[in-house]
Amino acid sequence: MTLQPASGARDLNPQQVRKNHLIASKLSSLYQLWGYERISPPHIERLDTLTAAGGISNNEILKIVSDEPLGLRPEITASIVRAASTRFNEYERPLRFWSAGTSFKCNQSIDGGIDIEESFQSGVELIGTKAINAEIELLSLLIESLEVIEIDQKYKMTLLIGNTYLLELILSSFDSTKIDQIKKILCDLDYIALTTLDVKEEQRMFIKTIMNMRGKPEKVLTNLQNIYGSNPYIDKLKELFTIIEPLAKEKGIEVQLDPTLGTKYKLYSGLTFSLVSSSTSAPVTIAKGGRYDDLVKKFSSSAQNCYGIGFSISVDKVRELVSTSKEKLVNNVKVLIAYKQSANLYKALKQQKELHRKGIISVISHEPLKTNDEKNQLLKSNRCNKIEWID
Repeated sequence: MTLQPASGARDLNPQQVRKNHLIASKLSSLYQLWGYERISPPHIERLDTLTAAGGISNNEILKIVSDEPLGLRPEITASIVRAASTRFNEYERPLRFWSAGTSFKCNQSIDGGIDIEESFQSGVELIGTKAINAEIELLSLLIESLEVIEIDQKYKMTLLIGNTYLLELILSSFDSTKIDQIKKILCDLDYIALTTLDVKEEQRMFIKTIMNMRGKPEKVLTNLQNIYGSNPYIDKLKELFTIIEPLAKEKGIEVQLDPTLGTKYKLYSGLTFSLVSSSTSAPVTIAKGGRYDDLVKKFSSSAQNCYGIGFSISVDKVRELVSTSKEKLVNNVKVLIAYKQSANLYKALKQQKELHRKGIISVISHEPLKTNDEKNQLLKSNRCNKIEWID
């Protein structure tokens, strides 16, 4: 019998599970304050739903052996959009949903095998609103989420914002046969591939200029306007940053505009964003999202109100950034109730109930303690830091 978990899967210890629950609980309370209602889509869906109408590669989905083509969800958005277009089709728009749960991604390992990437995420979806106010609401909620999570202040936060239409505008000036190649270079910031790209030197220098354009929104938008002239997407982004930048600054979050911001999945059509945290080794993307109007259209039977935007927060990644000292402040007392005679077990149960009423974690020794010398070992084995005796 194999005793190891599946390749890529992990066992979480009690402390990790406790921190995940605490983070998810804080986020859920915030979502509800903003008027979002919980929805719980299934872990298993049909493959045509999971591929999000072509937005997600079939190879990235963990399949299930079944009479019909089924798989485990690699993300939650497609399932929620499917539910919104079917079960909740008659509901008035906008729909504000939040969800929390596990997703499963299928990755190719170096030796050609399959690695399962299991992750716990929490997020929201706002479906049925076209106005830029939807983007502003989602980004404002994401910024406020950071405050309730209480990430350690030593980690610097950067909110990267892009727009798929800006990227399309940039690519429109190149030969159509080279667009896919250039897009990959831009999104991956691949300077090495740029040196071997078969284009004129003038175009190569222009691509490099675009790759280096990420930075302060006002400066980037001015540079883009100087190149492409007046554009409705540029105007909308100016309006967006006027509101979002001050909110982010209050929370110590740097905001950058990245015209080449790409996403792994081709779900998005319009605004895209990623929340990146510094770390001791490499930057960590703890949240991402964007507008997915085209996805809603593909699932919907009607052409009306086919708009959607959302984000997901990686609870597993956030867990590593939360201060352990703050986490220990919550229920840091764990009491062991001990007794020397079996006849006192009933009294021990009553004492435990009283401690539970006060919100104090407590457990009862399964065996009577014959001597005080056993106390330290019993505290250790039950992972308690305080003892109460029942005489």
